[in-house]
Amino acid sequence: MKEIMEKVSIIIPFYNCPYIDLSIQSALNQSYPNKEVVVVNDGSNRYKEKILPYMDKIIYLEKENGGTGSALNTGIKKAEGTYITWLSSDDLYSADKVAKQVAFMKKRNAYISYTNFSLMNEEGKVYVSSAGVVISRKVDFLKNLKTSNHINGCTVMMRKEVIGSVGLFNEKLLYTQDYDFWLRAVQSYEFYFLNEPLVQYRVHEGMGSRKYPDFQTKEIEKIQHQYREVLNKMMEKEKRMKFTFPILSLNKGGAQRMLVDIANSLVDRGHDVTILMPKYSIKEYDVRAKILYANDTTLQWNDYPPSDIIVSNFYTTVDSAQQAFEKGRGLHFRLSLCYEPVFLPNQDVTFPSYFEAPYLLLLSKHQQELVHLLHGLKGQTIPIYVSPNFFDQELRAENKNLQISAIVRKPEGGDAWHRDQNYLFEQLYNVKHHYPDLQYNLICPPREFEHSPFLQELKKSNRFVVHTPQNDVELCSLYSQTDIFVASSIYEAAQLPGLEAMKCGAALATVYSGGNTEYGRHEETCLMSYRHENRLAADIIRLIEHPALRKEIALNGKQEAEKWTLTRSVDTFENICRTALEQR
Repeated sequence: MKEIMEKVSIIIPFYNCPYIDLSIQSALNQSYPNKEVVVVNDGSNRYKEKILPYMDKIIYLEKENGGTGSALNTGIKKAEGTYITWLSSDDLYSADKVAKQVAFMKKRNAYISYTNFSLMNEEGKVYVSSAGVVISRKVDFLKNLKTSNHINGCTVMMRKEVIGSVGLFNEKLLYTQDYDFWLRAVQSYEFYFLNEPLVQYRVHEGMGSRKYPDFQTKEIEKIQHQYREVLNKMMEKEKRMKFTFPILSLNKGGAQRMLVDIANSLVDRGHDVTILMPKYSIKEYDVRAKILYANDTTLQWNDYPPSDIIVSNFYTTVDSAQQAFEKGRGLHFRLSLCYEPVFLPNQDVTFPSYFEAPYLLLLSKHQQELVHLLHGLKGQTIPIYVSPNFFDQELRAENKNLQISAIVRKPEGGDAWHRDQNYLFEQLYNVKHHYPDLQYNLICPPREFEHSPFLQELKKSNRFVVHTPQNDVELCSLYSQTDIFVASSIYEAAQLPGLEAMKCGAALATVYSGGNTEYGRHEETCLMSYRHENRLAADIIRLIEHPALRKEIALNGKQEAEKWTLTRSVDTFENICRTALEQR
């Protein structure tokens, strides 16, 4: 399946700059195909003729002179890209700057990033190949940002949501509008650094920093005073921690994804993270944390390296993690990705496992209340999230007929009864009987499909279109083609596929599963029924027959899903761990 390339808007503010044509050409020369170049003339009366040859290739805007911040804001308001970046009219982009930075951000689920840069003189000759400040730890990043603006604005790329959250540039600041923006953005977003010089920064006598150094200094001092206390508090929180995650297997299609994303995010924040796995374990995810394999196919306490925090998950990882804690290898947190006694047969083992770890982390209020009711334990919640890889690609307009989709899992030899897939098929057949011409999709993890005769036979029957997406790109495309997403599970600690589909613009019809009640509200963000009501097919048909309702449910669902971010989840997890260490 071909990857959807999100549009990138390159904004070029222009005011009486003789290098404007070179800047525009470098933007147009980007190897990344899906781009737009927005040139904002900020009241120039010189060198406008240099823009004329490019008029049919750019979006050209004119305004009264108001400074770089106002020009950038004008361009941002016009921009249609998912990603926003900008280029000073006297600087240049390397030909693959945009392509490399988009790929870099997607791999790391980043919302904002910046790169290294080189210095060139008035004639365009590079005399410093890498002039950027390389910083590895977030606490050092904040420390540097507190005393200077080390980020070259032309190297920055951000998702447009960042601007929607943080706000536009401060137009009252004539020289430091970018510095002010970083100091606002860093309070909500991680800045990711790509250590490649992808921008050529021109140093010449006409630069504002050389013409008006005193004014610039005053603005810098004012901004630093304004944000000093905020940065001090953030730096206090950013003390490096050492984590160990014991994980038995990292095969796609399971809740292990959350462990990987949290571990990778902690690495990106400068923490020391190790994933401990048994010998011969499967690893299908991209992991940036260190991988440590035990000498055997089971984990023992002495396999654990010394850490601040040990994070067990499924009940089979709890015993060894607790023994490692008792031997002084780190505080033991159990991040329960599911409540096993509800759906696994060996309750005599799973139930008492909840009494072992001194710190308990849960995924939803529903799970928290259940554990408190049955065990008397009041765990803390780490909310689930939707990866930034999932967004509405707006592909539904291409559908010949409505598409109805659901996730299915391997039924043979597994513990999938709680997903109530027989009921799912029954309800889909019911709908299909009334609307046989619609497209009905079943989405299954590739490895499970390969080992499931039932699912293979189902595909051969041609009663459904069976998909086995290999990655998030393919899964996002399927969600974005889906008009109605269906979930039948009667129990989940925190149900994720419905939330992912909502973020991609599908209307959700679901059975109450407990863990979907925080984002699923009947008649608002979804249509939800209890299993005993036997109403799932009726809800699907209702969404088919009432387009206005389907559109309203989908819109409300997408707005709700935007709140469930990885950043929020990692922030919560990190703060809980840090507090525990401080109170130890």
